[in-house]
Order: sequence, then C-alpha cells, then structure tokens
Amino acid sequence: MRRATRFRQLVEENHWTVFATFSIHFQRAARDVARIDGDPRLAAVTVSSRSFDRWLAGDLKRMPWPPTCRVLEHLLGEPAVALFGPPTGEPPSTTDAATAEAGPGTPTPDFAPLLTLPGAAPPESAGPLPYLGALESFRHADRQLGAGHVYSSLQQYLQTSIAVDLFGPKGRSPEADVFLAAAVLTEMAGWMAHDLGRDTEASEHFRVAFGLAHATPETSVGANVLASTSHLALQLGDAGQALALARRGHERMATTEPIPVLTARLHAMEGRAHARIGDDVAAQRALETARAILEDASAVPPPHWIAPFDQAALASESALALRDLGMLSVATIEAERAVALRGENRARSRAFSQSALAELLVQSGDLEAACATGVQLVAACEPLGSSRVTEHLHALSRTLTPFRDVPQVRDVLEQLVQVNRRRSALLASFDARPGMGRYP
Repeated sequence: MRRATRFRQLVEENHWTVFATFSIHFQRAARDVARIDGDPRLAAVTVSSRSFDRWLAGDLKRMPWPPTCRVLEHLLGEPAVALFGPPTGEPPSTTDAATAEAGPGTPTPDFAPLLTLPGAAPPESAGPLPYLGALESFRHADRQLGAGHVYSSLQQYLQTSIAVDLFGPKGRSPEADVFLAAAVLTEMAGWMAHDLGRDTEASEHFRVAFGLAHATPETSVGANVLASTSHLALQLGDAGQALALARRGHERMATTEPIPVLTARLHAMEGRAHARIGDDVAAQRALETARAILEDASAVPPPHWIAPFDQAALASESALALRDLGMLSVATIEAERAVALRGENRARSRAFSQSALAELLVQSGDLEAACATGVQLVAACEPLGSSRVTEHLHALSRTLTPFRDVPQVRDVLEQLVQVNRRRSALLASFDARPGMGRYP
C-alpha cells in the first residue's frame, strides 16, 4: 500500500532522493554502526535501489530486517517504527498504526545522524539558488561513484524538475534563479556525459549550458562553462580551441567580481593548451600564475555554482602539461602531489592521478613504484562508473606491456585484465538503461 512516510519526508529534506546519493550515506552509516556496535557484519549491510524506491513510495508490507533498521536509525536519527510511520504533523492512519505495532522497533540511538553532505551548505544557506541541495548531491555522488551511476538521474531531474520550472505554465516568466540552476546542472551533465565517453552529448550539454548562462545575472556562470568546454577541447585534442575558450573565459571574468578559483582554473587550461602546442615558456607561466592565484583563493570563497578547483586539481593538470612538454621528472613530482592531496572521497579524480603517476613512473624507468601505484589503482577503481577510468586502465596496460617479462609487471597486467573484464560488464549495464532523451 502506497502512503506518505516519515522516511520519505527526511530523505527529501536532506536531498537524498537520488538513490546513488542515499546509498553513499547508507554505506557510511553501516560502517559507523559496525564500529559502534562492535559487529563487523553490519558494515556489509546494503540497500537495493528497488527497496529504496519502495521505501520512498511507502509501499511496505513488512518492516525491513533488523540490521537494516539499525543502520536506518543511525542514519536518520529516529526509530524504524517512526521512519515508516506517517510524516511529522500527520496523524497515523489505521494501516500505519497496525504496521507500526507489528514492526520490530529498536531504541533510538544516542548519537547524531548523518544529515548533511560533507562540505555542503545546509539548504537554508543556499542563497539565491534554491536547487543547491540537488546540485551538491549530484556533485558528491558523481565524484565518488562516477557518472554511470548518476547521469540518467540528473537527466531525469533536468527534465522533470528544472524544465517544468523553466517552461511550465505558471503565468509568469521564469526567475533568473531557475536559469542559473539550469545552466549549472546542464554543465554538470556535460561532464557526466564526457565521463561516459559520450563527447558529442557532452559538447551539446555545454553549448546549452552556455546559452542558459546568458539568462542569468552572473557573468561567472558562462566563464565556468567556458572553462569546462576548454577542458573538453583538450581531451579531444584541439589545443587551439582550448586556448581560445580559456581566453574567452578570462574576458568574461574581467567584467565581474574576482573569483580566484575559477581564474586559476582558466589559467590551468591555458597552461595545458600551451603545453600541447609546445610553447613551454607560456605553459609554465600560465601554470605558475594559476598556482599563485590559488594560494590566496581561500580568502575569497567561490559561489556554489562554480566547479571546484583546488591544489590537487592544479597538480593533476600541471602533471599532464609537464608530461606533454617532456619534463618527466617534474611531471612525476606533480602527479605524486596530486595523489597525496586527493582524498578517497574523490575516488575518480584520485584514480586519474594514480593512472597518470603510474605511466610517468614507467616512462621514468621506475617499474617497482609504477606497479605499486597500479595495484592501488586497480583496487580502488572497480566500482567507478566511468568510461574515462577504463580508458586510463587500458592506457596503463599498453604502457606496461613491453615490460611483461618482469614478474611484478606481469601480475599487474593480469589484474588489469580481470578488472577491465568486470568493468566492461558494469559499463554495459549503464548503456542498457533506457535513454532519458536530451535536455532541453
């Protein structure tokens, strides 16, 4: 029987209605409960997307099994009986009361629930963008899981929420906030499409996002899209276009309030483009400028619509630029720095940095260190729904193959074959999902 529940109310309040986002928090709560209760088995408790959908719909014939209830209570801070009862402020129905009476309730835990995303501002501080909760949820899930787990959900959100606000018959024109949300989330969709190897879709998303940015009062929104489009041009091998796009971004930023994080990112894209062209002086100058700007960036926190760019990201971009210039030793230092700075909560970015470092170590002749980095990469990347990660794994395999007679290298190559086989099945499952169409 479908009905409103306190569970759905809390999930919506925390902006966890995307299964991938909820799953991240549920798994973290399971690990916490395992540690608190001294029962390692609780860390393995999971929830399927089908169960999550039933819980949201209130379509329960019985309570979840006790270990699941224990994790839910830790996550949401209320007894399981209350979670699957009526929302706060609504009287229980006869059916709800019967369900509650039959449920295996456990005491309310005396520790704080996980109610916010790490680093995310609470909804009430969202400022001019009421869609901040969705933005942070999608961004967090994408970083941790890869686009394959999130892309279709974001497309659906754009179509069923953002598009309705943009084009719905409300009797008035959409507010600038809606265009801002549409531009930022569509730009994010472009990155997800690129992560899945769908670069034509990515380019189209960026084109639409740039058009939407013109309808917002924030000049930096368009500059942020230009930085992303410049990055895509680099990935596609068009350094001249990448350089032109980064310069257009600087031109837009010259007319608005300074945003050091974004300006540093644009300089980094310039540095990458110059390096690809072969202009080592201009490349190093741009990278040094980015570094200097980023060192003082903490004094000017970026708006929430600006894509994050930190020291780890700059080190990663610098490593790639220096590699293109043939400066392998300093490129390796930057790649090591990127891996050291990038935490495990940014699993995909860390995988890219590990891949770059392993290849640089091979080129430098340090096969032992390259293999150690490769083993770490293989262990961490298997669940990531990212075609780009798969491309990096294949590239590393090609780089190591000439040295396959070395026992350590042979072991890593065998692990790469196995993980790539499993990842192929994972990525195929994303390709098999029904198409969500395009937005707008």
